[in-house]
Order: sequence, then structure tokens, then C-alpha cells
Amino acid sequence: MNKHISIVFFFLLGIFSIAQAQEPTARFQQIQQTFKNTGSPVIMIAAHRGAHLEDPENSIAAFRRTIEIGVDIIELDVRCTKDGVLIVMHDKSVDRTTNGKGLIKDLTFEEIRQLRLKQKDQLTEEKVPTLEEALLFTKGKIMIDLDIKTEECVDAIMETVNKTGTADQCLFFVGEAKHAKMIKEKNPAFMTLLRTHSAKEAVKAFKTVKSEAIHIDETHNTAEVISGIKANGARVWHNALGDVDREVAAGNAEAFEKAIVTGANIIQTDYPALLKKFLESRKLYY
Repeated sequence: MNKHISIVFFFLLGIFSIAQAQEPTARFQQIQQTFKNTGSPVIMIAAHRGAHLEDPENSIAAFRRTIEIGVDIIELDVRCTKDGVLIVMHDKSVDRTTNGKGLIKDLTFEEIRQLRLKQKDQLTEEKVPTLEEALLFTKGKIMIDLDIKTEECVDAIMETVNKTGTADQCLFFVGEAKHAKMIKEKNPAFMTLLRTHSAKEAVKAFKTVKSEAIHIDETHNTAEVISGIKANGARVWHNALGDVDREVAAGNAEAFEKAIVTGANIIQTDYPALLKKFLESRKLYY
């Protein structure tokens, strides 16, 4: 192979590789189909801040591990820096999760980019990712729950989802039906996860907007409420975070039963690999 042919060959190979990377994986297509089929027996799994038992929460490494585990959804938190850059971080400040100090709203992106994320108080080489980086990394691989920490970010988040072409994998987590309606009016392709605080809210929500998923809590975690949500074509999101996850961490994986007993079909947990194993044992996963 002469030099000219070799250059052309590797150039075309590079283009082919990029095209492959942008195509949805078969696993992602399976996740999408399952998410839309609310009658499916599959209980979907959401990894809280990514799979962060071995990697820093809300990091690219944690997102990579989530995809490797083979679950359905990454929950991540979005905040905005002083100079308007969307980053992925849960807390208002960088104090707990990085080697820096200060409020995110008072720091520029460049200042935050110099920091390193911690894992169990140990410094790593992981940097704080931008939302755009997180979406491009996960594109075509897994669904994303966008936990929006400041209302000022919403328009910029919508712009970023449009820019990255990831509307088909993102759920906008919102606290009121009117906010879900506003998001859908911006782009009908946007999907929402609506937080509800009572059975009444869960029923009334569908009169305002058709959210793809409804978040419930213990105040209205009943078979009746859940059946009503499913009848309206939405999935039901419930958290194992807290008492259930604490029992699981102590060695009792059967505690996951408490999170699914009334019929919720998306469960968020800090232990996605263990939940997957539990659901597989009950034939409630793929």
C-alpha cells in the first residue's frame, strides 16, 4: 500500500468509525422501545448520579461504568457556572466533590475545570464534565434523567439537548405540570419526568400535560395510583434511595422488593448492578 492510498484508507476508516459511534446501539434501541411500552413487565433501572460506587458521582467515568453495567438510565444533575456554562454537579458548591472551594454560581467554568473530582475523599483525575460532554458521551447508548438544579438553566439545557441531538434520550425532571407543558411547547420531542407529591397531583397532571414518566413518593405509592398512571401511558418512577438502598448496602438485596411491590416500573438506586441482578432473578428485566 503506497503512502497516498494509506492516508486515504485511514481517513475513510476514521469517518466510518465516527459514523458508527453516532449510531444508536442495539441496546439503546431496546431501552427506548421498553420505555415507551408501559405494559412491559420490565422494571427499568436508573443509576443515581451514575454508577458511583467506584467512580466519582456525576463523572464521565461513572457514566461509562453505568453503560458497562447495562442498565437503562443515568440520573445526572445540571448547574450553571458564573459565566453561563452548564456543568454536571449535584451540590451548590464544589466543596464536597472536588479539591476546590466555592459556590458554582461564583466560579467560572475555567476555574472549575482546573479542579479534580473526589471519590470517597480520594482525589482522582476526573474533571467536572459539561452537560454537552455528558450528552455527547452517552449519545445513542442510554437514557438520561436531567435533574435541573436551577430554573435559570432551563432554556440553556433545552438548547444543549437540541444542539447534541439527544432529545430522544433525555428526560427533563420537573416539579410542576405547567413546567412540563412549557418544555414540550418548546419542542414536542422533549420528554418529561414529572415529580408529584400526592395521589391528587398524579391524577390531575394528565389534564395539563402528557408526561412520559411520573415520579411518585411514599405518600402515594399505591397500586391504585400506579395503575392510573400506567393507564395514561406513562411510566412510574420510584426511588430505592434511602432506607431500601441502606438495607441493600448492608447485604439484603431482597429489600429491593419494597420498591417494586406496588408496581413502579422505573427504580432509581445507588446500587444499579445489584438491582439488575435482583430483577433478573425475578424475571423482571430483559
